[in-house]
Order: sequence, then C-alpha cells, then structure tokens
Amino acid sequence: MVLWVIGFLSFLIITSMMVMMQDVETISSRETVFRARQLAEMGLAVGAHPAIKPNDPLLHRKLSSSEAYDVLITSEESRLNLNALLTEERKPVLEKLFTDWGLAPQDAETAVESLLDWVDTDDAKHLRGAEKDFYKNAGFPDRPFNRPFASLDEVELVNGFEMIANANPRWRDSFTLWGAGQLDINEAPADLIATVTGAQIGLAQALVKQRNGADGVPHTKDDEPIQSIEEAMTRLGVSGDAAAKAASLLSVHGATVRVQCLGQAGGFKRALGVVLQKNGATTRIMEWREFVPE
Repeated sequence: MVLWVIGFLSFLIITSMMVMMQDVETISSRETVFRARQLAEMGLAVGAHPAIKPNDPLLHRKLSSSEAYDVLITSEESRLNLNALLTEERKPVLEKLFTDWGLAPQDAETAVESLLDWVDTDDAKHLRGAEKDFYKNAGFPDRPFNRPFASLDEVELVNGFEMIANANPRWRDSFTLWGAGQLDINEAPADLIATVTGAQIGLAQALVKQRNGADGVPHTKDDEPIQSIEEAMTRLGVSGDAAAKAASLLSVHGATVRVQCLGQAGGFKRALGVVLQKNGATTRIMEWREFVPE
C-alpha cells in the first residue's frame, strides 16, 4: 500500500510539472508572438513616415539576434485598379489578363461581363453576364450590389469568378481598389505591363530588368526609373493607336503607397500591410490588414 501511494503521488507530481511546463511554454509563445506583432507595427510606423524613402536603411532593422523587422514600400498603382477597368472601353484589358492566366476566351468573357453586371446600376444583362434574376435563382436575392467593389472579398461573390481563382490563386496580387486607376510603369510587374500595353512579354521583362538597374533589385541606388510614358512605349515597341490607348492607363509615379512589414521575434513572424495616400505632410490610411508572411 505504501509503495502504491508513493507511486501515485509521484505520478501526480510529474503530471503537474508537465502541465505547468506546458503553460509556461504557451505563455512564452504568446509573448513572443505579441512581440513579433509589435515589431511589425514598429516597422509600419517607420515606413508610413512622409519623409521615408523606399531605399532608406531604417526600413531594415535587426534589433537583436532574435528580433528584427523588414519593411517594403511599393506603389499601390503597381496593381490594376479593378473598378477603373470595369468599363466597356477597358473590358479587353481584363479579358486579356484572364486568358493569359489560362482561361478560355469564352470563360474570360463570362467572368468580365459578370463583373460588369455586378457594378453597373441597371438590370440589363450582358450576353455572358449575370444579373439579379440569375443570382435570385441561385439563392442570393441580394446580389448583385450594383455599385463599385468596396473590397476584394466581394469579388469572390461574382458569378464565374471561381474560374479566375482556380486559374490564379494569387489573383489578389494583381488587383487593387485604390489609386487613380493608372498602372505605375516603374513599379508594375512585367505581366501586367504587357497586359495593359499589348507589348510582348519579353520586351516587358527587359524593361523591368533595365529599370531595376545592374543588381536587378528595385528601390536601390542603381535603379534607372522610366521618365515618361513615351519612353516606356518606345522600349516596349508599342506605337500608333495602341500607344495612345495604353497611355491613359499608365503613369510613371503612383500617388498611393503600400507599406508592408514583416516582424520577427524568435521563431515567430507577423506581417502587416497598410495602404496610404500621402499629400505632403498629411498621410491618410486607406486600408489596413494582416496577412500570412511568405
């Protein structure tokens, strides 16, 4: 009996110690996660300062052997403004983008016309689109919203958009709802430049490589930014009516800024992003979100 009691008490003590150790580890992990988020917010505050530049060394800080933050500042106009493209005149740009992602032309047209029906104010359906009757029969009587998109989450509610998401799971990286609706030629990736201008992808890639300088890294001292839309059209081999049409969709410097920061503490990482409109010393926050760090 004595041995049995001793064994039982030993089991209770060991179990209690293991539970306590687990609680201590959980509390420590929570503190580390909180610290990682603090560092991400710290980096955002630095990146949002009106005087900060994209290549400023303050954007990359190592506070200790286990704590650091890295900030990336880009133009929000490096993405396509979806609301600005949803017009009959600019419809072909979206159709070309979706076909470049692998959709059949008919499916791309269905997706674009459904997007157009979602944002227009009437109930007249495009040939391949979807209006109120379609959504009502599908069990969604409150759709479409008949207004411009207020968030990219709403885009996934549109008929046919699941085809886009399947073709390109990272479709959100190509779109924004902020900015003046013009693609920043000094920030945009090659595929979006080729889509908007109609240029060959190889020429668009060469333009991006040249503007990033010898090291191939954007926002460094050796960058060679494009000074005018005419210069960009020449490099891309686009001329005539095509150049004139593309020029209205391009700019050399976007006024809306995206600041993203990755905070790291120990083995934990937290990533925050914010979209800002800077006007001199005044900064306005347009969007704030937390995302999964890559």
